[in-house]
Amino acid sequence: MPSSLALAILSVIQPAFAEDNVLPTITLTAANSQSDGDVPTTTQSLKSEQPLFKTAKSVSVVTKEQIEKKQAMNLTDAIQGVAGVISAPLGRRGADDFIIRGQLSSDAIYVDGLRQAQASDSPSNITGLERIEVVKGPDSMDFGQTAPGGIVNLVTKRPVQGDFNQLDLRYGSHNLRQIGVDTNHTIEGSDKAAWRLNANYSDQDDATDHVYFKNFYISPSYNFDLGDQTDLSVIASYNHKEYVRQQGLPVYGSILPNNNGQVSRHLFIGEPSVDPYLSDSMRIGYNLKHIFDDGWTFKQNFAVQNSRLDGQAVFINKSTANSSTITRQGRDQHYDDVNFSIDNNIAKTVELGNMQHHLMLGLDGMHDTRDIWNYNCTITALNIYAPRYANQDWCATKALRSDSVETTLKTMGVYFKDQVDVTDRLNINLGLRHDWASVDAKSNYNDNESSKSSQAFSGSIAGLYTYNDWVSPYVSYSTSFLPVTDVDVDGNVFDPEKAKQYEVGLKFQALDQRLQASLAWFDLTRFNVVSSDANGDKYQTGEENTQGIETELAVRILPNWVVSANYSYLPTARIVDNEISGYEGKRLNNVSEQMFNLNTRYQFNQGALQGWFIGAGVRSESKKSSYKYDYTLPGYALFDAEMGYDAGTWQASVNAKNIFDKEYYAGGLSNNVVTVGDERQVNFNLRYKF
Repeated sequence: MPSSLALAILSVIQPAFAEDNVLPTITLTAANSQSDGDVPTTTQSLKSEQPLFKTAKSVSVVTKEQIEKKQAMNLTDAIQGVAGVISAPLGRRGADDFIIRGQLSSDAIYVDGLRQAQASDSPSNITGLERIEVVKGPDSMDFGQTAPGGIVNLVTKRPVQGDFNQLDLRYGSHNLRQIGVDTNHTIEGSDKAAWRLNANYSDQDDATDHVYFKNFYISPSYNFDLGDQTDLSVIASYNHKEYVRQQGLPVYGSILPNNNGQVSRHLFIGEPSVDPYLSDSMRIGYNLKHIFDDGWTFKQNFAVQNSRLDGQAVFINKSTANSSTITRQGRDQHYDDVNFSIDNNIAKTVELGNMQHHLMLGLDGMHDTRDIWNYNCTITALNIYAPRYANQDWCATKALRSDSVETTLKTMGVYFKDQVDVTDRLNINLGLRHDWASVDAKSNYNDNESSKSSQAFSGSIAGLYTYNDWVSPYVSYSTSFLPVTDVDVDGNVFDPEKAKQYEVGLKFQALDQRLQASLAWFDLTRFNVVSSDANGDKYQTGEENTQGIETELAVRILPNWVVSANYSYLPTARIVDNEISGYEGKRLNNVSEQMFNLNTRYQFNQGALQGWFIGAGVRSESKKSSYKYDYTLPGYALFDAEMGYDAGTWQASVNAKNIFDKEYYAGGLSNNVVTVGDERQVNFNLRYKF
């Protein structure tokens, strides 16, 4: 980011921190580097950039450097290890599946603060990301209609000042081959104009027979030079993915005994002749910012995205303890989503009554149309010990399912925020929002139509006290509002979901920003939950409650030694009320009570080993149980390691995940299906900068 823009940003926000000796340094660093390295200090997801130490809510940041060190291949890899997040509980099915604070939040994916679709049908690509931010708890104040557990905000890479080129090559287990390019160039004679291009191609088989993943991604972006007071960035992206779904294993013969013995963990329950899933996602948008002479700052964020997913999958219908065969159901699926999103706000810092008020007034909206065509296909049973596949078009005859529907979601919200610096140390954050939403559903099965309009107030209030330069305690209360696009057995659209959360926490930092840590307790309640019975019919009126503690730490102990760790404890994750008999009081699906993660990297900076680095990590989850299935998934601990050499212009490394090849289960789907965890993965990585 050019120095003139950094000074402009600083001139807007500095009055709020004029008497603080630490925080202006944080802001200046973020403005010039775009990234916080291994120890993130800021968040960019709450309508404006803020220091984490001064943010009265739980926000976890995964920086570009951390993504690279994890050797993450997808979004679930990248957010694995974030406190309060259970990543990929549904296995390697090719989708972005994750749970935040006990609530399934897979559809709550935002790009640069804008929701990308009603549902995450098409998987995300992380190649073009500067950082990933997980904002926890209900937060309609900042994001409009949101999931109660929290959201994942993908912050894209943008052009910066300076020319560079980077080439990444990777080869690894299961025949992994990957190449990536990141090139950035400034326009001669301009302090702001620049362009950037990110591209990536990967091809990998899976431990499961006949399963594979191929991906191509390209993203160009451009910064315009419109003067010192105006910034405009335009970014486009195209992501194509081809893959075969890994649909898990039968319960009997895996987690539960089968009279015929254990099944192979490499068993493919589908058909080799299956049509692979083809996912195409195209997106273009812009960020506009203008600073007026009187101190007001206007921002507009807009994007349009089209996503399409087509493919076939085979699901297990029934698994029994004394049978060598499973009954199956074939499915042919087609999803198409077109999304328009916009957010406008204007902000200014003013003095009122010896207090500084950081005021913001905004208006946002979204128009999203999602068209679903689902077909059932007749398919034969499969011997899971000696599989014989059809090797033919098993879905030539198919029947349209009743859940084939086109839904249009239209939303508009107006919001007002006031961050009040009551004293040099006490900050009060107030927010109020009103949303209007309409859902129109038309059945592709029988042409029935249904619609529902709704509106709601939501908001938040939080207080943070900077006790000293090391500790900031805070307390917050927030609510959310989420229109539901599902329909009941009669084709009627459900009522919107709502949620509320109480949170109390502490933020920690070191004076030189080499340490950032947090501790939070929360109580989250979700209302109007939609549930499915054994026949797949959906009902509403449910209520769920989760309570727990999360703590995170990132510290640079020495200039060449970094450690990060987190721990989550979720003793309460239960169904309070449900229309379906027998669900009440039981624990939510795939929610571990405890999770722990620890990672460290040490780089030698002198002597014969100068340039070499080593690293290690451990990630663990306790056992999982659920109201939906009659078995318990055992807990596990996985160990990772890395070693490499950094010569400055080039770097080579070897990374190993699950180095002891621990067999574990990622989650349960039903009383018939369990998903398997990842086997050992060893990658050789080469990076060249020029």
